[in-house]
Amino acid sequence: MKRRNVIPILLLLLLTLSACGQSQRIQTEASRLAAAQLGKLDGYVTETERKQVTGLLGQLLSLRQVRESMDIWTPSAGEERLAAQLNQIYEECTGRYLNQPEQWSADEEKMELLAEYGITGGGLVLEEGEDAYRDLWEQVKAMLPSGSLDAFQRFTVFTDGEEEILAYVVPADDGGARWELAVDLADAGDRQYFAETVYHEYCHYLTLNDQQVTYGLAPSRGCYAEADFAARPSSYLNRFYQAFWTDYLEDRLAAPDSTGFYLRHADDFLTSYAATSPAEDIAESFAYFILRDKAEGEGIQAQKQNFFYAYPELTAFREQARQQLGL
Repeated sequence: MKRRNVIPILLLLLLTLSACGQSQRIQTEASRLAAAQLGKLDGYVTETERKQVTGLLGQLLSLRQVRESMDIWTPSAGEERLAAQLNQIYEECTGRYLNQPEQWSADEEKMELLAEYGITGGGLVLEEGEDAYRDLWEQVKAMLPSGSLDAFQRFTVFTDGEEEILAYVVPADDGGARWELAVDLADAGDRQYFAETVYHEYCHYLTLNDQQVTYGLAPSRGCYAEADFAARPSSYLNRFYQAFWTDYLEDRLAAPDSTGFYLRHADDFLTSYAATSPAEDIAESFAYFILRDKAEGEGIQAQKQNFFYAYPELTAFREQARQQLGL
């Protein structure tokens, strides 16, 4: 009888040790994530606040581990609740320990449509007397290597006054193969400012076209995803997300209109607008990549600006664009 009991006892011991090891790994990862998500708050929060954050992150990690073991990549309602609780703590601590900037939001009701043009063969489709904004189109084309706008089928000119919505690109079809470019006439006068805007928006096309993401697909394999698309594993955007955003995307999504997230992680971003989302972060970083010399140092900002040098096609794009700008 004693011999027959040895195996169950050993098995129980092994299971207990395994559970303890797993619990320790979760605790260690929760502590690491706490420091990453607190950001600048890490040097201010009390020990009680830190323990509260670490405890909630431990619960979140446990739920995530179970979900991913089932090959499910959309966060559960329980995970979202925990992320919201964590964000509330972060926001309260940000208000307590850091200075909150004024929040900004664009007023889309102020937008006035000035003109819409079709595009074919890299040029505008113009009816007689409709070339009032041809120079604006040529100004955009002059900043981009030849053929860069081949996937665009519509050019829109609008205005909402200076320094509101500067420009935008959006898919012109359901799959992201064809695109529309829109620019604000009021923001085109400053050449440097306008160039930053054009390269930022063009990066959205580069990272969100049908070769980079799949529209209407649920997230899978842990890739970056938004409401209407899932990034492909080897896409620019997913690799950027994996390099820079996995530790705190849940906190960003928990309060997308808050400026507190940027305050907590200002050292990670080239601009405040970059902290809006991975998609805006990569676009801001791309504009810096084109218009500035290679960044020095090993900080996160430098890594983001230099991220694109790993891709020969983007390095070639940069060289051609800078030649056309006379840089």
